[in-house]
Amino acid sequence: MALLDSFKKTEKADFSYKTTIYPVADLLRKEAKEENLFEITTQCVSFGRSSKVAKSIPSAGNKVFTKYNNTSLLLKEAVMTDHISVTYSTDYMEYFAKIYTAEVLRLDILEKKSERMVQEKVDISGVCWPLDILVDDTGCFVGILVPISKGIQLTRSVLNGSTGLSQFFSQWDKRDLCVLTATILEKVCKMHSLGVMFGCINPASIYVENTKEVYFVDTDCWQIEGFPALSQNQTFTPPEIMRSNSLNLMYTLDQENYQIAVLTFMLMMPGKFPYAKGKNANERDSIKDMSFPFSVGGGMHRSQDAERPSGIWRIVWDHLSYKMCECFYNTFHSEGKYSRPGYRLDTKEWLKIIWEYKDILNDSKRADSRNMFPRTFRRDKKRTFVRCSICGQEHPDFYFIHNIRVQREKVNIWDRGYRICIPCANDQSDVSFTCRCCGRKFYYTNRTKVLHEIGKSEFDFKNQKWCKECKRQTATCRHCGKEVPIYQMKEFEDRRRNLRMSVCGSCFRELIEQSKQERAEREAWKNSVHHWVVCRNCGRSFPITNGDMEYFSRKGYNLPTRCSSCRKIRY
Repeated sequence: MALLDSFKKTEKADFSYKTTIYPVADLLRKEAKEENLFEITTQCVSFGRSSKVAKSIPSAGNKVFTKYNNTSLLLKEAVMTDHISVTYSTDYMEYFAKIYTAEVLRLDILEKKSERMVQEKVDISGVCWPLDILVDDTGCFVGILVPISKGIQLTRSVLNGSTGLSQFFSQWDKRDLCVLTATILEKVCKMHSLGVMFGCINPASIYVENTKEVYFVDTDCWQIEGFPALSQNQTFTPPEIMRSNSLNLMYTLDQENYQIAVLTFMLMMPGKFPYAKGKNANERDSIKDMSFPFSVGGGMHRSQDAERPSGIWRIVWDHLSYKMCECFYNTFHSEGKYSRPGYRLDTKEWLKIIWEYKDILNDSKRADSRNMFPRTFRRDKKRTFVRCSICGQEHPDFYFIHNIRVQREKVNIWDRGYRICIPCANDQSDVSFTCRCCGRKFYYTNRTKVLHEIGKSEFDFKNQKWCKECKRQTATCRHCGKEVPIYQMKEFEDRRRNLRMSVCGSCFRELIEQSKQERAEREAWKNSVHHWVVCRNCGRSFPITNGDMEYFSRKGYNLPTRCSSCRKIRY
Protein backbone atom coordinates (compact mmCIF):
# COMPACT_ATOMS: atom_id res chain seq x y z
CA MET A 1 0.00 0.00 0.00
CA ALA A 2 1.31 3.46 -0.88
CA LEU A 3 2.20 5.75 2.00
CA LEU A 4 -0.37 8.34 0.86
CA ASP A 5 -3.21 5.78 1.11
CA SER A 6 -2.22 4.91 4.66
CA PHE A 7 -2.33 8.60 5.58
CA LYS A 8 -5.81 8.99 4.10
CA LYS A 9 -7.07 6.10 6.21
CA THR A 10 -5.39 7.49 9.31
CA GLU A 11 -7.00 10.91 8.81
CA LYS A 12 -10.48 9.33 8.85
CA ALA A 13 -9.85 7.80 12.29
CA ASP A 14 -9.84 10.82 14.61
CA PHE A 15 -8.40 8.90 17.53
CA SER A 16 -5.16 8.08 15.67
CA TYR A 17 -4.62 11.37 13.82
CA LYS A 18 -1.67 13.29 15.32
CA THR A 19 -1.76 17.05 15.65
CA THR A 20 1.58 17.30 17.44
CA ILE A 21 4.94 16.38 15.96
CA TYR A 22 7.46 14.92 18.35
CA PRO A 23 11.21 14.56 17.84
CA VAL A 24 12.07 11.01 16.82
CA ALA A 25 14.37 10.78 19.85
CA ASP A 26 11.32 11.40 22.10
CA LEU A 27 9.36 8.69 20.32
CA LEU A 28 12.31 6.38 20.96
CA ARG A 29 12.44 7.70 24.56
CA LYS A 30 16.01 8.93 24.18
CA GLU A 31 17.20 11.43 26.79
CA ALA A 32 19.40 14.44 26.08
CA LYS A 33 23.01 14.02 27.12
CA GLU A 34 25.43 16.73 28.11
CA GLU A 35 28.51 15.23 26.46
CA ASN A 36 29.93 12.55 24.17
CA LEU A 37 26.75 11.95 22.22
CA PHE A 38 28.69 11.45 19.00
CA GLU A 39 32.22 10.22 18.42
CA ILE A 40 34.62 12.78 16.93
CA THR A 41 36.49 11.04 14.13
CA THR A 42 38.29 11.89 10.90
CA GLN A 43 37.36 8.55 9.29
CA CYS A 44 34.70 9.17 6.66
CA VAL A 45 31.77 6.76 6.34
CA SER A 46 31.23 4.91 3.09
CA PHE A 47 28.38 6.03 0.88
CA GLY A 48 27.07 5.25 -2.58
CA ARG A 49 24.03 5.56 -4.80
CA SER A 50 20.58 5.58 -3.25
CA SER A 51 18.62 2.39 -3.73
CA LYS A 52 15.36 4.30 -4.18
CA VAL A 53 15.10 7.87 -5.51
CA ALA A 54 12.00 10.07 -5.72
CA LYS A 55 10.75 10.52 -9.28
CA SER A 56 9.90 14.18 -8.64
CA ILE A 57 11.04 16.55 -5.94
CA PRO A 58 8.23 18.07 -3.81
CA SER A 59 7.85 21.84 -4.03
CA ALA A 60 5.46 24.57 -2.85
CA GLY A 61 1.87 23.28 -2.85
CA ASN A 62 2.89 19.62 -2.51
CA LYS A 63 2.54 17.40 0.55
CA VAL A 64 5.32 15.50 2.31
CA PHE A 65 5.11 13.03 5.16
CA THR A 66 7.02 12.41 8.37
CA LYS A 67 8.49 8.93 8.52
CA TYR A 68 8.15 8.40 12.27
CA ASN A 69 5.37 10.81 13.37
CA ASN A 70 2.91 9.55 10.73
CA THR A 71 1.93 13.15 9.81
CA SER A 72 1.43 14.97 6.52
CA LEU A 73 2.67 18.52 5.96
CA LEU A 74 1.81 20.99 3.20
CA LEU A 75 4.79 22.83 1.72
CA LYS A 76 4.03 26.52 1.50
CA GLU A 77 6.54 29.19 0.41
CA ALA A 78 10.33 28.83 0.13
CA VAL A 79 12.12 30.63 2.98
CA MET A 80 15.74 29.53 2.40
CA THR A 81 17.73 28.18 -0.53
CA ASP A 82 21.24 26.79 -0.75
CA HIS A 83 23.29 24.57 -3.06
CA ILE A 84 21.71 21.30 -1.84
CA SER A 85 18.21 22.17 -0.67
CA VAL A 86 15.17 24.43 -0.48
CA THR A 87 13.56 25.07 2.91
CA TYR A 88 9.80 25.66 2.97
CA SER A 89 7.38 26.93 5.57
CA THR A 90 4.60 24.45 6.30
CA ASP A 91 1.04 24.36 7.58
CA TYR A 92 2.62 23.64 10.98
CA MET A 93 3.83 27.08 12.10
CA GLU A 94 6.53 25.65 14.38
CA TYR A 95 8.32 23.66 11.67
CA PHE A 96 10.17 24.08 8.39
CA ALA A 97 10.57 21.34 5.79
CA LYS A 98 14.01 21.09 4.19
CA ILE A 99 13.75 19.40 0.78
CA TYR A 100 16.92 18.28 -0.98
CA THR A 101 17.68 18.67 -4.67
CA ALA A 102 17.48 15.70 -7.03
CA GLU A 103 21.23 15.74 -7.59
CA VAL A 104 22.17 15.14 -3.93
CA LEU A 105 19.36 12.62 -3.40
CA ARG A 106 21.02 10.29 -5.91
CA LEU A 107 23.53 9.49 -3.13
CA ASP A 108 22.52 7.86 0.13
CA ILE A 109 24.78 9.93 2.43
CA LEU A 110 22.11 12.50 3.38
CA GLU A 111 19.55 9.84 4.21
CA LYS A 112 22.04 7.90 6.34
CA LYS A 113 23.21 11.08 8.05
CA SER A 114 19.66 12.29 8.75
CA GLU A 115 18.68 8.89 10.18
CA ARG A 116 21.67 9.00 12.53
CA MET A 117 20.89 12.55 13.66
CA VAL A 118 17.19 12.06 14.42
CA GLN A 119 18.00 9.04 16.59
CA GLU A 120 19.65 11.31 19.17
CA LYS A 121 18.20 14.14 21.21
CA VAL A 122 20.18 17.37 20.94
CA ASP A 123 18.61 20.02 23.13
CA ILE A 124 20.57 23.23 22.49
CA SER A 125 18.48 26.40 22.29
CA GLY A 126 18.54 27.82 18.76
CA VAL A 127 20.26 24.80 17.21
CA CYS A 128 17.75 23.59 14.62
CA TRP A 129 18.38 19.87 14.99
CA PRO A 130 16.43 17.54 12.64
CA LEU A 131 13.22 16.25 14.25
CA ASP A 132 12.02 13.70 11.73
CA ILE A 133 12.65 12.28 8.25
CA LEU A 134 10.49 13.53 5.35
CA VAL A 135 9.35 11.23 2.55
CA ASP A 136 7.11 11.60 -0.50
CA ASP A 137 3.90 9.66 -1.16
CA THR A 138 5.89 6.64 -2.35
CA GLY A 139 8.05 6.52 0.76
CA CYS A 140 11.21 7.92 -0.88
CA PHE A 141 13.47 10.06 1.26
CA VAL A 142 13.22 13.76 0.24
CA GLY A 143 14.30 15.81 3.26
CA ILE A 144 14.10 16.54 6.97
CA LEU A 145 11.77 18.33 9.37
CA VAL A 146 13.42 21.08 11.42
CA PRO A 147 12.26 23.70 13.96
CA ILE A 148 11.60 27.17 12.61
CA SER A 149 14.33 29.81 12.78
CA LYS A 150 14.06 33.57 12.99
CA GLY A 151 16.25 36.61 12.49
CA ILE A 152 18.70 37.94 9.93
CA GLN A 153 21.64 36.08 8.45
CA LEU A 154 24.94 36.88 10.12
CA THR A 155 26.45 37.61 6.69
CA ARG A 156 23.79 40.23 5.96
CA SER A 157 23.95 41.93 9.35
CA VAL A 158 27.06 41.91 11.55
CA LEU A 159 29.47 40.50 8.97
CA ASN A 160 28.28 43.11 6.48
CA GLY A 161 30.05 45.77 8.54
CA SER A 162 28.62 49.22 9.12
CA THR A 163 26.04 48.77 6.35
CA GLY A 164 24.48 45.66 7.87
CA LEU A 165 24.68 46.87 11.46
CA SER A 166 23.09 50.24 10.70
CA GLN A 167 20.30 48.53 8.76
CA PHE A 168 19.39 45.78 11.24
CA PHE A 169 20.95 46.57 14.63
CA SER A 170 21.51 50.31 14.65
CA GLN A 171 21.14 50.62 18.44
CA TRP A 172 23.88 48.13 19.26
CA ASP A 173 27.26 49.03 20.70
CA LYS A 174 30.37 46.92 21.29
CA ARG A 175 28.92 45.42 24.46
CA ASP A 176 25.97 44.03 22.49
CA LEU A 177 28.43 42.56 20.03
CA CYS A 178 30.22 40.84 22.91
CA VAL A 179 26.94 39.33 24.13
CA LEU A 180 26.08 38.10 20.62
CA THR A 181 29.54 36.57 20.19
CA ALA A 182 29.29 34.91 23.60
CA THR A 183 25.83 33.54 22.73
CA ILE A 184 27.24 31.95 19.57
CA LEU A 185 30.31 30.57 21.33
CA GLU A 186 28.25 29.10 24.18
CA LYS A 187 26.20 27.12 21.65
CA VAL A 188 29.41 25.94 19.98
CA CYS A 189 30.80 24.80 23.34
CA LYS A 190 27.70 22.69 23.93
CA MET A 191 27.94 21.29 20.40
CA HIS A 192 31.58 20.28 20.89
CA SER A 193 30.80 18.64 24.22
CA LEU A 194 28.31 16.41 22.39
CA GLY A 195 30.80 15.63 19.61
CA VAL A 196 29.03 17.82 17.02
CA MET A 197 31.19 19.99 14.74
CA PHE A 198 30.56 22.57 12.03
CA GLY A 199 33.23 20.92 9.90
CA CYS A 200 33.48 24.06 7.80
CA ILE A 201 31.72 27.14 9.13
CA ASN A 202 29.14 28.79 6.92
CA PRO A 203 28.18 32.09 8.61
CA ALA A 204 25.21 32.44 6.24
CA SER A 205 23.57 29.59 8.18
CA ILE A 206 23.63 31.56 11.45
CA TYR A 207 20.56 33.76 11.98
CA VAL A 208 20.41 36.55 14.55
CA GLU A 209 17.16 37.72 16.14
CA ASN A 210 18.82 39.63 19.00
CA THR A 211 21.98 39.35 21.09
CA LYS A 212 20.69 36.32 23.03
CA GLU A 213 18.49 34.70 20.41
CA VAL A 214 20.56 33.06 17.67
CA TYR A 215 19.65 30.20 15.36
CA PHE A 216 21.98 27.67 13.76
CA VAL A 217 20.32 26.25 10.65
CA ASP A 218 21.71 23.70 8.14
CA THR A 219 22.70 21.41 11.00
CA ASP A 220 22.47 18.51 8.52
CA CYS A 221 25.49 20.05 6.75
CA TRP A 222 27.66 19.73 9.85
CA GLN A 223 30.28 17.07 10.54
CA ILE A 224 28.64 14.34 12.61
CA GLU A 225 30.78 11.31 13.50
CA GLY A 226 32.01 9.93 10.16
CA PHE A 227 29.60 12.03 8.09
CA PRO A 228 31.52 14.91 6.46
CA ALA A 229 30.59 18.58 6.32
CA LEU A 230 28.59 19.40 3.19
CA SER A 231 29.76 22.99 2.81
CA GLN A 232 33.13 24.44 1.88
CA ASN A 233 34.15 28.01 2.67
CA GLN A 234 37.61 29.23 1.66
CA THR A 235 37.51 32.10 4.16
CA PHE A 236 37.39 29.67 7.08
CA THR A 237 39.75 27.02 5.69
CA PRO A 238 42.82 26.50 7.92
CA PRO A 239 46.21 27.42 6.39
CA GLU A 240 47.60 23.87 6.56
CA ILE A 241 44.70 22.55 4.45
CA MET A 242 45.09 25.46 2.02
CA ARG A 243 48.79 24.67 1.60
CA SER A 244 48.16 20.98 0.91
CA ASN A 245 45.84 21.81 -2.03
CA SER A 246 43.75 18.74 -1.19
CA LEU A 247 39.97 18.40 -1.00
CA ASN A 248 39.32 18.06 2.71
CA LEU A 249 36.21 16.08 3.72
CA MET A 250 36.80 15.59 7.45
CA TYR A 251 38.07 18.22 9.87
CA THR A 252 39.78 17.80 13.23
CA LEU A 253 38.60 19.63 16.34
CA ASP A 254 41.85 21.61 16.23
CA GLN A 255 41.00 22.82 12.71
CA GLU A 256 37.53 23.72 13.92
CA ASN A 257 39.12 25.79 16.70
CA TYR A 258 40.92 27.80 14.01
CA GLN A 259 37.61 28.45 12.27
CA ILE A 260 36.00 29.57 15.53
CA ALA A 261 38.89 32.03 15.97
CA VAL A 262 38.22 33.44 12.46
CA LEU A 263 34.50 33.80 13.24
CA THR A 264 35.28 35.50 16.57
CA PHE A 265 37.64 37.93 14.85
CA MET A 266 35.07 38.79 12.17
CA LEU A 267 32.44 39.40 14.86
CA MET A 268 34.63 41.67 16.99
CA MET A 269 35.93 43.44 13.87
CA PRO A 270 32.51 43.44 12.14
CA GLY A 271 32.99 41.73 8.79
CA LYS A 272 36.76 42.22 8.58
CA PHE A 273 38.74 39.23 7.28
CA PRO A 274 41.81 38.46 9.46
CA TYR A 275 44.28 38.22 6.60
CA ALA A 276 45.27 41.14 4.42
CA LYS A 277 45.43 40.92 0.68
CA GLY A 278 49.07 41.88 0.25
CA LYS A 279 50.69 43.14 -2.91
CA ASN A 280 49.76 40.89 -5.85
CA ALA A 281 48.15 38.39 -3.44
CA ASN A 282 44.64 36.97 -3.22
CA GLU A 283 42.71 35.62 -0.25
CA ARG A 284 44.00 32.09 -0.73
CA ASP A 285 47.66 33.17 -0.79
CA SER A 286 47.15 35.39 2.26
CA ILE A 287 45.71 32.48 4.25
CA LYS A 288 48.56 30.16 3.23
CA ASP A 289 51.18 32.79 4.13
CA MET A 290 49.26 33.84 7.29
CA SER A 291 49.70 37.49 6.31
CA PHE A 292 48.24 39.15 9.40
CA PRO A 293 48.29 42.95 8.95
CA PHE A 294 47.72 44.01 12.57
CA SER A 295 50.37 44.38 15.26
CA VAL A 296 50.15 44.57 19.03
CA GLY A 297 53.37 46.03 20.36
CA GLY A 298 56.79 44.97 21.51
CA GLY A 299 58.05 42.16 19.32
CA MET A 300 54.66 41.58 17.70
CA HIS A 301 54.78 43.19 14.26
CA ARG A 302 52.54 42.80 11.25
CA SER A 303 53.58 40.43 8.49
CA GLN A 304 56.05 42.02 6.08
CA ASP A 305 54.03 41.08 3.00
CA ALA A 306 50.77 42.46 4.47
CA GLU A 307 49.77 46.05 3.86
CA ARG A 308 49.03 47.97 7.04
CA PRO A 309 45.26 48.52 7.33
CA SER A 310 44.19 52.13 7.10
CA GLY A 311 41.01 53.91 8.04
CA ILE A 312 38.46 52.53 10.44
CA TRP A 313 39.88 48.99 10.87
CA ARG A 314 43.09 50.20 12.43
CA ILE A 315 41.04 52.25 14.88
CA VAL A 316 38.59 49.42 15.71
CA TRP A 317 41.57 47.14 16.38
CA ASP A 318 43.10 49.73 18.69
CA HIS A 319 39.99 49.74 20.92
CA LEU A 320 39.97 45.98 21.52
CA SER A 321 41.45 44.75 24.78
CA TYR A 322 45.17 44.03 24.79
CA LYS A 323 44.62 40.38 25.66
CA MET A 324 42.16 39.93 22.79
CA CYS A 325 44.55 41.56 20.31
CA GLU A 326 47.41 39.44 21.61
CA CYS A 327 45.41 36.22 21.17
CA PHE A 328 44.26 37.19 17.68
CA TYR A 329 47.84 38.05 16.74
CA ASN A 330 49.25 34.78 18.07
CA THR A 331 46.53 32.82 16.27
CA PHE A 332 46.73 34.43 12.82
CA HIS A 333 50.33 35.60 12.51
CA SER A 334 52.66 33.01 11.00
CA GLU A 335 55.02 33.31 13.98
CA GLY A 336 52.31 33.40 16.67
CA LYS A 337 52.41 30.85 19.48
CA TYR A 338 48.84 29.69 18.77
CA SER A 339 49.21 29.61 14.98
CA ARG A 340 50.40 26.01 14.56
CA PRO A 341 48.06 23.00 14.58
CA GLY A 342 47.80 21.54 18.06
CA TYR A 343 48.45 24.86 19.82
CA ARG A 344 45.24 26.73 18.98
CA LEU A 345 42.88 28.19 21.56
CA ASP A 346 39.58 26.36 21.95
CA THR A 347 36.07 27.83 22.08
CA LYS A 348 35.96 27.99 25.88
CA GLU A 349 39.11 30.15 25.94
CA TRP A 350 37.69 32.56 23.34
CA LEU A 351 34.46 32.73 25.34
CA LYS A 352 36.41 33.71 28.44
CA ILE A 353 38.28 36.43 26.49
CA ILE A 354 34.97 37.84 25.19
CA TRP A 355 33.41 38.10 28.67
CA GLU A 356 36.57 39.74 30.03
CA TYR A 357 36.44 42.32 27.22
CA LYS A 358 32.77 43.04 27.96
CA ASP A 359 33.64 43.66 31.63
CA ILE A 360 36.36 46.09 30.52
CA LEU A 361 33.85 47.98 28.38
CA ASN A 362 31.36 48.15 31.24
CA ASP A 363 33.99 49.58 33.60
CA SER A 364 35.55 51.92 31.05
CA LYS A 365 34.82 55.65 31.17
CA ARG A 366 35.69 56.03 27.48
CA ALA A 367 32.39 56.04 25.58
CA ASP A 368 34.19 55.88 22.22
CA SER A 369 35.54 52.39 23.04
CA ARG A 370 31.97 51.15 23.34
CA ASN A 371 31.07 52.51 19.90
CA MET A 372 30.89 49.93 17.15
CA PHE A 373 33.15 52.05 14.94
CA PRO A 374 35.07 54.65 17.03
CA ARG A 375 36.13 57.80 15.22
CA THR A 376 39.65 57.88 16.57
CA PHE A 377 42.18 55.95 18.64
CA ARG A 378 42.20 55.35 22.38
CA ARG A 379 43.47 58.32 24.34
CA ASP A 380 46.31 57.66 26.73
CA LYS A 381 49.16 59.65 28.24
CA LYS A 382 51.70 58.31 25.76
CA ARG A 383 49.94 59.69 22.67
CA THR A 384 49.98 63.22 21.31
CA PHE A 385 46.74 64.10 19.52
CA VAL A 386 46.63 66.55 16.60
CA ARG A 387 43.65 67.92 14.68
CA CYS A 388 43.43 67.08 10.97
CA SER A 389 43.17 70.23 8.83
CA ILE A 390 40.69 68.52 6.47
CA CYS A 391 38.23 66.46 8.55
CA GLY A 392 38.78 68.31 11.84
CA GLN A 393 39.07 65.03 13.79
CA GLU A 394 41.82 64.63 16.36
CA HIS A 395 44.16 61.66 15.89
CA PRO A 396 47.54 60.62 17.32
CA ASP A 397 50.44 62.13 15.38
CA PHE A 398 51.44 58.70 13.99
CA TYR A 399 48.13 58.61 12.10
CA PHE A 400 49.13 61.51 9.82
CA ILE A 401 51.17 61.53 6.62
CA HIS A 402 54.57 62.96 7.50
CA ASN A 403 56.49 62.39 4.28
CA ILE A 404 55.67 62.32 0.61
CA ARG A 405 57.77 61.41 -2.40
CA VAL A 406 58.06 63.96 -5.18
CA GLN A 407 60.01 62.71 -8.20
CA ARG A 408 61.80 60.09 -6.07
CA GLU A 409 62.75 62.63 -3.44
CA LYS A 410 61.38 62.23 0.09
CA VAL A 411 59.91 65.50 1.34
CA ASN A 412 58.89 66.13 4.97
CA ILE A 413 55.49 67.81 4.75
CA TRP A 414 54.84 67.64 8.52
CA ASP A 415 57.52 70.25 9.17
CA ARG A 416 55.96 72.41 6.44
CA GLY A 417 52.70 72.60 8.35
CA TYR A 418 50.60 70.01 6.54
CA ARG A 419 48.29 68.15 8.97
CA ILE A 420 46.47 65.47 6.95
CA CYS A 421 45.38 62.20 8.57
CA ILE A 422 45.83 58.95 6.65
CA PRO A 423 42.12 58.44 5.73
CA CYS A 424 41.83 62.03 4.49
CA ALA A 425 45.00 61.66 2.43
CA ASN A 426 43.12 59.37 0.04
CA ASP A 427 39.88 61.38 0.02
CA GLN A 428 38.86 63.72 -2.80
CA SER A 429 40.32 67.23 -2.71
CA ASP A 430 38.97 70.48 -4.17
CA VAL A 431 41.54 70.52 -7.00
CA SER A 432 40.78 68.92 -10.35
CA PHE A 433 42.06 68.51 -13.89
CA THR A 434 40.34 67.88 -17.21
CA CYS A 435 41.50 64.90 -19.22
CA ARG A 436 42.72 65.95 -22.65
CA CYS A 437 41.58 62.67 -24.14
CA CYS A 438 38.02 62.16 -22.87
CA GLY A 439 37.31 65.70 -21.65
CA ARG A 440 36.01 64.60 -18.23
CA LYS A 441 36.89 66.35 -14.99
CA PHE A 442 38.79 64.43 -12.31
CA TYR A 443 39.61 65.46 -8.75
CA TYR A 444 42.96 64.87 -7.10
CA THR A 445 43.19 63.13 -3.75
CA ASN A 446 44.43 65.31 -0.90
CA ARG A 447 47.77 63.50 -1.06
CA THR A 448 48.14 64.25 -4.80
CA LYS A 449 47.05 67.83 -4.20
CA VAL A 450 49.94 68.29 -1.75
CA LEU A 451 52.29 66.60 -4.21
CA HIS A 452 51.33 69.12 -6.91
CA GLU A 453 51.59 72.08 -4.55
CA ILE A 454 55.13 71.12 -3.56
CA GLY A 455 56.08 69.97 -7.05
CA LYS A 456 55.09 73.22 -8.74
CA SER A 457 57.18 75.35 -6.42
CA GLU A 458 60.32 73.22 -6.18
CA PHE A 459 60.35 70.51 -8.80
CA ASP A 460 58.69 72.13 -11.83
CA PHE A 461 55.88 69.61 -11.43
CA LYS A 462 53.45 69.55 -14.36
CA ASN A 463 49.68 69.25 -14.14
CA GLN A 464 48.11 65.93 -14.94
CA LYS A 465 46.71 65.66 -18.45
CA TRP A 466 45.28 62.16 -18.72
CA CYS A 467 42.88 60.15 -16.57
CA LYS A 468 43.64 56.54 -15.59
CA GLU A 469 41.12 55.08 -18.03
CA CYS A 470 42.55 56.95 -21.00
CA LYS A 471 46.07 56.01 -19.97
CA ARG A 472 45.09 52.36 -20.33
CA GLN A 473 44.03 52.89 -23.97
CA THR A 474 46.54 52.18 -26.72
CA ALA A 475 47.13 53.37 -30.29
CA THR A 476 49.38 52.32 -33.18
CA CYS A 477 52.38 54.50 -33.96
CA ARG A 478 52.25 55.62 -37.62
CA HIS A 479 56.04 55.51 -37.86
CA CYS A 480 57.21 52.31 -36.10
CA GLY A 481 53.88 50.43 -35.94
CA LYS A 482 54.10 49.65 -32.21
CA GLU A 483 51.10 49.65 -29.83
CA VAL A 484 51.75 52.27 -27.16
CA PRO A 485 49.60 54.00 -24.46
CA ILE A 486 47.53 56.71 -26.06
CA TYR A 487 48.77 59.39 -23.68
CA GLN A 488 52.32 58.83 -25.01
CA MET A 489 51.25 59.61 -28.59
CA LYS A 490 52.31 62.95 -30.12
CA GLU A 491 51.35 64.77 -33.29
CA PHE A 492 54.31 65.25 -35.65
CA GLU A 493 53.95 67.84 -38.44
CA ASP A 494 56.36 68.24 -41.37
CA ARG A 495 55.25 71.41 -43.14
CA ARG A 496 57.78 71.09 -45.98
CA ARG A 497 56.35 67.69 -46.95
CA ASN A 498 52.82 68.66 -45.84
CA LEU A 499 52.86 65.64 -43.53
CA ARG A 500 51.00 65.18 -40.23
CA MET A 501 50.85 61.93 -38.24
CA SER A 502 50.46 60.47 -34.71
CA VAL A 503 53.62 58.84 -33.44
CA CYS A 504 54.97 57.49 -30.14
CA GLY A 505 57.29 59.56 -27.95
CA SER A 506 60.50 57.90 -29.11
CA CYS A 507 59.58 58.23 -32.79
CA PHE A 508 58.59 61.85 -32.20
CA ARG A 509 62.03 62.65 -30.82
CA GLU A 510 63.66 60.75 -33.67
CA LEU A 511 61.64 62.63 -36.28
CA ILE A 512 62.37 65.99 -34.65
CA GLU A 513 66.10 65.28 -34.71
CA GLN A 514 65.85 64.08 -38.28
CA SER A 515 63.93 67.22 -39.23
CA LYS A 516 66.55 69.44 -37.60
CA GLN A 517 69.32 67.66 -39.47
CA GLU A 518 67.45 67.97 -42.76
CA ARG A 519 66.92 71.71 -42.17
CA ALA A 520 70.61 72.18 -41.45
CA GLU A 521 71.61 70.26 -44.56
CA ARG A 522 69.14 72.18 -46.69
CA GLU A 523 70.35 75.47 -45.29
CA ALA A 524 73.92 74.51 -46.19
CA TRP A 525 72.79 73.48 -49.67
CA LYS A 526 70.92 76.74 -50.23
CA ASN A 527 74.01 78.75 -49.28
CA SER A 528 76.38 76.79 -51.50
CA VAL A 529 77.42 78.31 -54.94
CA HIS A 530 75.63 77.00 -58.01
CA HIS A 531 77.80 79.01 -60.46
CA TRP A 532 79.63 82.33 -60.82
CA VAL A 533 78.54 85.32 -62.97
CA VAL A 534 80.52 88.44 -64.15
CA CYS A 535 78.78 91.71 -63.25
CA ARG A 536 78.09 93.67 -66.40
CA ASN A 537 78.63 96.99 -64.62
CA CYS A 538 81.77 96.56 -62.52
CA GLY A 539 83.16 93.42 -64.13
CA ARG A 540 83.60 91.56 -60.86
CA SER A 541 82.47 87.98 -60.39
CA PHE A 542 79.65 87.22 -57.92
CA PRO A 543 78.08 83.88 -56.89
CA ILE A 544 74.65 82.56 -57.74
CA THR A 545 73.69 80.15 -54.89
CA ASN A 546 71.39 77.11 -55.03
CA GLY A 547 68.95 79.14 -52.98
CA ASP A 548 69.03 81.94 -55.57
CA MET A 549 68.41 79.48 -58.35
CA GLU A 550 65.44 78.00 -56.52
CA TYR A 551 63.98 81.39 -55.58
CA PHE A 552 64.23 83.03 -59.03
CA SER A 553 62.97 79.92 -60.74
CA ARG A 554 59.94 79.70 -58.40
CA LYS A 555 59.15 83.40 -58.98
CA GLY A 556 59.70 83.15 -62.74
CA TYR A 557 62.41 85.83 -62.72
CA ASN A 558 65.58 85.99 -64.79
CA LEU A 559 68.85 85.41 -63.02
CA PRO A 560 70.62 88.65 -61.93
CA THR A 561 73.40 90.06 -64.19
CA ARG A 562 74.67 92.62 -61.71
CA CYS A 563 76.28 92.04 -58.32
CA SER A 564 74.47 93.08 -55.17
CA SER A 565 76.59 96.24 -54.76
CA CYS A 566 75.79 97.48 -58.25
CA ARG A 567 72.12 96.68 -57.79
CA LYS A 568 72.06 98.86 -54.67
CA ILE A 569 73.73 101.81 -56.48
CA ARG A 570 71.25 101.67 -59.35
CA TYR A 571 68.17 101.45 -57.20
